[in-house]
Amino acid sequence: MQMTLRLACLVGIALAGVLRFVAPHYHLTAEIVGAGFLITALVATVILDETAPAGISASKK
Repeated sequence: MQMTLRLACLVGIALAGVLRFVAPHYHLTAEIVGAGFLITALVATVILDETAPAGISASKK
């Protein structure tokens, strides 16, 4: 699920960037929306990521 959320956030950031160039009068809106998507992507990456680091097995015996 996290990869899907991150991908959706990247698409949102790209759309906010396109909006900034297509309609310059929405400059501030594009920045706010892009920053919101960026924060959501960071939260999904840092907090919701449950994968084990490389080299560490799931069960220690």
